[in-house]
Amino acid sequence: MTNEEIMQVVKPAICSQLKSPASAQFPIEMISIVGDDQRGYRIEGFVDSQNSYGAMIRNDFTADVEIKNGFPTVKSSSVGVQKSIQDAKSFGANYLAITIFTIVVGALLYFAISASVRL
Repeated sequence: MTNEEIMQVVKPAICSQLKSPASAQFPIEMISIVGDDQRGYRIEGFVDSQNSYGAMIRNDFTADVEIKNGFPTVKSSSVGVQKSIQDAKSFGANYLAITIFTIVVGALLYFAISASVRL
């Protein structure tokens, strides 16, 4: 199975998840296709397309393709998931750090003010 044949079924699956499918551009040098006809293929890369405001943005995408009766079929595909997961982890870590910092500084200030009031 050639990369072109695989991308012919992947592109529509990815485009169906975009705000502006007609504007989709797939930078071919940023797409990785790994696998074989027996185990299937994993496709990872980027797609450029317009968002709701008409600005071109870049999203990452992944797709899993299996070969049935000699034809590629998309098993699953997702757009922008990796970035969303990374952003969520980063937000969670930052939120936790700020919360701990606030509690520690608040406790120190409380005890410092309590000690100075007693004097």
